Parts: sequence; C-alpha cells; structure tokens
Amino acid sequence: MASTELAKNLPASFPHTYRFHLTQDHVRKFQDPANEAIAIHHAYIPVVEFKRELLPDDVNPRSHDEMSGRVPKAIEGSVASNPEDFHLLNRGILILAQSCTYDNNTKMLEIRIDDPEVGGIADGGTTDRVLARMLDANVLKNQKKTAEEMIRSLKSAFVHVEVISGAFTNKLVALAGARNTSNQVKEFALDNLDHKFDWLKDVIENSPLAGRIRYRENDPEAVDIRTVLAILTMFHPKWDAEQKEPVVAYSGKGGILSYFRDDEWLPGYLQLKHVVVDILELFDYVHEHFQEQYIAFNRAVKDSGAKFGKRREVGKGKVLQITNTEVSYSVPDGWLYPVVASLRMLLNFGDPKGAGWKLDPFMYFNKYGYELVGDVMEQSANYGYNPQTVGKSRPVWAGLRGRVKLKRMELEQAGS
Repeated sequence: MASTELAKNLPASFPHTYRFHLTQDHVRKFQDPANEAIAIHHAYIPVVEFKRELLPDDVNPRSHDEMSGRVPKAIEGSVASNPEDFHLLNRGILILAQSCTYDNNTKMLEIRIDDPEVGGIADGGTTDRVLARMLDANVLKNQKKTAEEMIRSLKSAFVHVEVISGAFTNKLVALAGARNTSNQVKEFALDNLDHKFDWLKDVIENSPLAGRIRYRENDPEAVDIRTVLAILTMFHPKWDAEQKEPVVAYSGKGGILSYFRDDEWLPGYLQLKHVVVDILELFDYVHEHFQEQYIAFNRAVKDSGAKFGKRREVGKGKVLQITNTEVSYSVPDGWLYPVVASLRMLLNFGDPKGAGWKLDPFMYFNKYGYELVGDVMEQSANYGYNPQTVGKSRPVWAGLRGRVKLKRMELEQAGS
C-alpha cells in the first residue's frame, strides 16, 4: 500500500509474503542461542508502512473484534498524543512466521506466513487493531483531532515488531501464552489454540447451536466453552464408575478444564460426542420447562405452595444463551445443575461407537420432571431458601440421580 494510505487492508491468501519498507538502521536479526533453526528479528516500522489488520491473528489466543475498554483507549491516546515515543511506550507486536528476511538493497523486510494456523500476530493484536482504526470518526472525536492532524501523528510514529521465524511450531502454544501476560490469557483460550476443542467444535458448529459458543477469550459469542464442558462433565461415565456425584460442575467450574485435559477422563468426553448437542439443548429445555413442572408437582403432590414467580430464589425472565430461548423466570443454577445431572441415568454407554439414550430425556422430563423439580425446591426450602447450598449438596445430587435411575428401571421392566 502507499505509505500515506491508512485505510483498512483486505485479507491475503496464503502462503503470503508481507513486505515492509524501513531503513536498515531500524532492523536487527538475532539467531536463537538455543536453536539455530529459529531466527528473531526486531524492527521499528513506521506506522504508515505497517499493514494494519492485514496479518492474520488466528495464533493469538484472544479475539480482538471488541475494541472497547481501558487498553485500546490507552493505545489510542499514546499514538495520538505522543507519536514520537509510541515505540517506547507500547510493547509492540509479535509475529510468528515461516521465514523473515531483510534486503539491504530494496530496504524491504519480508515476512512469509504459510498458514494462519501456524503464523501471524501472536501478541499485540490490540495494538494492530487500534492503529488500523485511528482515522475512525469515534477515535478522532475521542482524541479531539481532525483526520489531517491524526495523519501527521501517525507519520511520526513507529511500532516495534518482533518476528520469530523458522522451526518454532512445537513452541507455538507456549509462545502465545507466555507473551499474552499483560492481562493473563485464560487457559481455555490456549487449549483452543492447541486444537483440544476441535472435535467438540466440529459437533457444535455443525448443529443448530452454531455460533453460540465462545472458544477464544474476548470473542463475542454468549456461552463460554467452560460452561459447555461443565454441562458435559455432569454426564461423564466416570462418575458412576467412581460412585461420586459431579458437584464440581456447579461448584468448581473454574477447574473443569483439568478434567477435560486429563488422559483418563478424555475418553469419557469423547464417548459423549453423539449426544453433545442433545445434552446442551436439554440444559436449556429443563430451564424453560421448570416452572410448568413445579406447577405439576403442586397439583400431583401438594396441591399447594407459592407460585413459582413468588419464590425468593427465582429471578426475572431472560434469554437462555445456549438455545436463545426466552423464559419468563430465571432458574438458579443451584437447582438446575443437579436436576439436569440426574438425567445422565438415561444414557447408555454400552455402544463402542459412543453413548446414546436409553430413554428420550426430553420426554422423560415432560412426564416425570415434576418429581425432580419438587425434590430440589423442597430441599431449597429446607436449606433456608438458598439455591447455592442446594447446588453444593451431594445428598441432593445423589437423591435426584437415584430417583431417575429407579424410574428408568421401572419403565424398562414394564417394557416402556
């Protein structure tokens, strides 16, 4: 692009070589002292020469589509107010590439990226995005500059670019994680970068739930992949083998990744492959129909009791994030998780191709869900109307699971 052109660039096809014009005084090459197959270039590239938003950032564990917040505003202010010092005040951009060379004759730094999955911006994506949008109307308004004034600032600014090239592929995840430490990268984003979620993504993104799950930090999708893993963990076959209840899915969601990473637990998650979407949809289905099952419980068992919306534990209506279903009342997770978890007793793990349903869980909840809902809400009253205590109570989880197991056995014996 021309050196004064500041418009957003279009994506390139791959393999692709990116060229940046800069003097030889502003670029240095170092050989990795521990690995001669890896080279490291440090370059100070004029901002007007840097191809903003053109380089891919798939190797970055964070998404940078959302540019609000403290850090982007600070970068804006730095380049607008102190352009001559920007390269000193900003930590710069890290690019991973298959090769990087500088030609002293043409004064061109050439960076080759073969594939966005193994090359691109690994750190500094926010800086890249901010620099690309410095002429946007909102930025000009925030910085109280005209477009001409901002262009003058950008012409006097440099950005520090570090390029690691060569045989770094086996270090990719470690590099991306270690460099993204200004705000510590969440572990799930690194797991995504390491392709640990690929089989799960294939299932979800080829289903009606496509586009709902957030796999990278700062992505806009509503549902964190850790929530998905927590829900799936409740149906893992290992709980029955160990005679334990999956209370950790509710009480320790932050540690769910450790189960998913565990070599002893991963096969159990893989067994759920064919029912992943059913389980996720079931989670919202139980939420959506919780109120009507409470009404059915009062009619069948008590014929009394406070209206669902009057219960102090019940929240206001909302849209359920997994299925985008609107509900009139919000059910606390402390009720929802143990009820949903009890339905794992309807799974059959006997097929080597993967788990399937012994009984349709949606039909089961329609017919017998009132028993589960009644149990959990009575326990909530016994615990001082505290759904958090219910959600952490192993006896509650065990009681609900046992109820479903006995009912399933009755139905199987009756030939239903």
